[in-house]
Amino acid sequence: MVDPLMKKMLMISYYAPPQLNAESILVAKTLKFLSRQYHVHLVTVGEEAEFKVDPFLVEEMGEGVQVTRLSNPKPTSRVLRKLYRETVGRVSSIDNPIWLRAAETMLNMMVKPGEFDVLYSRSQPGSSHLAALFAKKKFNLPWIAQFSDPWAHNPYHPYSGRKKQAIEAREREVVELADKLVFPTQEMLELYAQAHPGVDVAGKSIVLPHHYDPELYIGSDETAELAKTQLSPAPARNKVRLAYIGDFYGLRSPEPLVKGLRVLKERRPELLQGLELQVVGNVERTFHPLLEEAERTLGMTVQRVGQVPYRKSLELMAETDILLLVDAPSDVNLFLSSKLIDYLGARRPVLGITSTKGTAGRLLQESGWHVHHPDDVDGIADALELYLGRLDEQQARAKANPVERFSSEHVVGELVALCEQAIEESGNR
Repeated sequence: MVDPLMKKMLMISYYAPPQLNAESILVAKTLKFLSRQYHVHLVTVGEEAEFKVDPFLVEEMGEGVQVTRLSNPKPTSRVLRKLYRETVGRVSSIDNPIWLRAAETMLNMMVKPGEFDVLYSRSQPGSSHLAALFAKKKFNLPWIAQFSDPWAHNPYHPYSGRKKQAIEAREREVVELADKLVFPTQEMLELYAQAHPGVDVAGKSIVLPHHYDPELYIGSDETAELAKTQLSPAPARNKVRLAYIGDFYGLRSPEPLVKGLRVLKERRPELLQGLELQVVGNVERTFHPLLEEAERTLGMTVQRVGQVPYRKSLELMAETDILLLVDAPSDVNLFLSSKLIDYLGARRPVLGITSTKGTAGRLLQESGWHVHHPDDVDGIADALELYLGRLDEQQARAKANPVERFSSEHVVGELVALCEQAIEESGNR
């Protein structure tokens, strides 16, 4: 039954359930708790040829969300999609321009002035914020814009020339007109403040980490407290399992891990006996020979599982012995991987192969876990030796670590408070 006293939220996010990608997973967990506070109307894309579908994410999102799905036709062939992206990139500085036009048309024709109390948009991609920018100009709603990744200044997807100038201009307009900004890391907030001088980015921004839903690890009918007690120890098996849940592509390579294991074999070969590495995600073909050679030369099993549904990935996290976070090399890591928060929620030992500078490294070190830059092969080997040699001790620490501040209920609660602040401030203007 609809509660007439609940406020109404217009939410715009290109990625959303049932797409199986990191942003869609975050949207599902956010909506589960956000829809308890607002009547949410979500504007998103329809079928998205680039991603698999995970029906469970729709279940996680909940039935109380009204959804409008807008078409963004793309070729079904991977090769043709690449050509399509390259063509769009040459002729437009806007990602997903067809979808953006459809979103603006829908907002113009279907949304009535005064129908919503607050506007909330998420990216990537940036077209989500551009659709929200259109809604902001038309309806003057208090607007919260949340960035999971940098847009115009992403170090792994750089722009140049006129296209860079156009994207920076659009990003600046979003940053200027949004009433509140949300970033997953302090480093990303500072990047935006530096990139847009003259805009009080810090004054209207908040850092909110990604979050995990404790109920998902053992079943939606169980309580979060019960989850804590049932996630350790991992099920008994003959082998000790290292697991990386995610993709290897581009600069994010398994090479630092493999090199660390080679050093460990020279020092403590007995620790590699009965060891297995499980990679759950997509592995770029260029890395296949590296993993195959590691299996032959290290005498350990290497399993390439491929991408699995989200609920299954959590199950695998909870069953493993040591979880691995592997990032691309960088001086300062601007990013916060959503799977890192899921790792913490799984309450398993975590080894970070990432920059020691940045939120990810800081969070891991605060939890007592080792963090080593991908170039620090000896440090990676030291950490593996410690974890494997004292596995019971590490697993006991994982079980005892306080991670409740990363729960979906807590983090989305802070997001709701920010929305309410924006609504109140807009009413006072």
